[in-house]
Amino acid sequence: MRKTWHVRIPATTANLGAGFDSLGMALTIYNDFYFTADSQVDTITVTVSGKGEGTLSGDFSRNLIGRAMQYAATAKHTVLPSGGHLRAVNRIPLNRGLGSSSTAIVGGLLLGDAVTEGSLSTQELLDLATLMEGHPDNVAPAILGGLTVSIQENKRIFCQKLPFPEALQAVVVVPEAEVPTAAARKVLPKQVPHAAAVYNAGRVGFFLASLWAQQYDQLQYGMQDMLHVPYRLPLITGGKEALQAALAAGAKGATISGSGSTLIAIATANAPQIAAAMAAVFASYHIRTESHILHCDEEGARISTVV
Repeated sequence: MRKTWHVRIPATTANLGAGFDSLGMALTIYNDFYFTADSQVDTITVTVSGKGEGTLSGDFSRNLIGRAMQYAATAKHTVLPSGGHLRAVNRIPLNRGLGSSSTAIVGGLLLGDAVTEGSLSTQELLDLATLMEGHPDNVAPAILGGLTVSIQENKRIFCQKLPFPEALQAVVVVPEAEVPTAAARKVLPKQVPHAAAVYNAGRVGFFLASLWAQQYDQLQYGMQDMLHVPYRLPLITGGKEALQAALAAGAKGATISGSGSTLIAIATANAPQIAAAMAAVFASYHIRTESHILHCDEEGARISTVV
């Protein structure tokens, strides 16, 4: 009987305002990947359904999940099965700042590890995923779940996982227009004023302290940013007004999710009204959106076998 492995990886939101490339949180929307080894064939086929169907590569060696599987096998000095089938069921929008690429990387690493008799530690997964992604802010919560604070030191990732209050919801509004990560990084300056660095250091600490103290009305101040949001927000038509509309509708804080184009608002109540207010701004620019009211996923990536 052929064996199938299944991984479920949560969406993630990075930065949460001031925590550029360090803060990340897992969210309750998921991509599911399945791999079935088949010794009767000598190729690995790929099918994609949902988000990215018809656009993501069906070539195993070019598909990001397949590349991550191979990356895991190479790191372990072993080889993948020569034949099988990879199936991706994608629900997370692509190139919208919700960690779709991180799900592919983390999911591929977990599958690649599992089919080669699973020996990678959580630390090794974090390190390998960051090497592929380039920064840990999305891959860390995708692996661990919860709210994560990550730093890099000599190519090693140090990460602390924090619980996110159950009282808080994440309202995400996803415009139809993409903002590729490469384009969002290109607009960032190579240097920033010292005052901007001081501003952000204070805000990210204040954000975490406000969560710990359950002072949710203070979150909007901790989510203010001077390192990336002022440069990326102009890439999102209607984005500035949508963030203002979220706060006016009762959000405790609002910012760009990752590098955009998704916007995220933190709410204790009125989540549907906040989503509607943000979507209405985009509609005034004739931009279609999809909205989700989510919670923090505390479990992170999980893998199982399917018979």
